[in-house]
Amino acid sequence: MSVVDTDSIDAMGLDKQAKRLFLTIIDPLVWDNKNVHLFTLQEKINTYLHFIESGELLKAMPDSEGCDIAIELVLKHMPSDEAITFFDNTMQILFDKEIVFVFGPNKDTGYVEQLS
Repeated sequence: MSVVDTDSIDAMGLDKQAKRLFLTIIDPLVWDNKNVHLFTLQEKINTYLHFIESGELLKAMPDSEGCDIAIELVLKHMPSDEAITFFDNTMQILFDKEIVFVFGPNKDTGYVEQLS
């Protein structure tokens, strides 16, 4: 699964020691000038919000009750300036809902652009 599967959750993981549940979005898409990528990502984040706010999250992961929630966006490509602005806005909206938003490259491989 990835960001293009806008109706599904890509991955979930619970860090019991940190008391944080990570909902991960895997994003292999290249950034485009028409912002199709951003609209797709926005749909995916809305799916994650619905999953959290509807109570589906606690049904799927009952051990996560009382844990902080983080939406983690794992990017293959370095974000565009428009994407960074979108991420800043998203971070604030989610922070107001007590959800952490983090983004960056795969920790092992980095951004594709850094490999060339």
